[in-house]
Amino acid sequence: MDVELDRLIALHADKAYAVALRLTGSPADAGDVVQEAFLRAMKYFATYDPGLPFEAWLSQILRNVYLSSLRKEAARRSVPLSARDGEDAGSLEDALADAAPGPERRAEQGEDADRVQCALARLSPPLRLAVAMVDLEGSPREDAAAALGCSLSALDVRLHRGRGRLKELLS
Repeated sequence: MDVELDRLIALHADKAYAVALRLTGSPADAGDVVQEAFLRAMKYFATYDPGLPFEAWLSQILRNVYLSSLRKEAARRSVPLSARDGEDAGSLEDALADAAPGPERRAEQGEDADRVQCALARLSPPLRLAVAMVDLEGSPREDAAAALGCSLSALDVRLHRGRGRLKELLS
């Protein structure tokens, strides 16, 4: 059984990290979330039903670990609107306020990914999880709904609201 778990973890490790990175916005935090999710997967592998997709089961564990980390460190998840010590003052305000930066500026600063990550961080966890899993990581809606513990229609509502909020934040 350990060989099978090792194979499944190796198969899904990159995608799990990518989802965690989208959720946390920090490589270090993403690594912590994935590590804890894999530890829990190892601990509870005996409860896994091989008839169900491993990715959905692992995504549910990843979601639970992420939500637990949010509850433990609520202050960390907020996006500051002013620069932190040592950062260029006003940089985040400028990125959020400038709704239509020119192509030269985007190319020079590479801020599109940063803007999306900042906007994603401002979504509530349920909306962020839905958008990250379906739109950013390409998970099938059925798998995402199963991992999030909601119906397809509830997932569709979260996706609609999350996409609308992202559109507001990015425009």
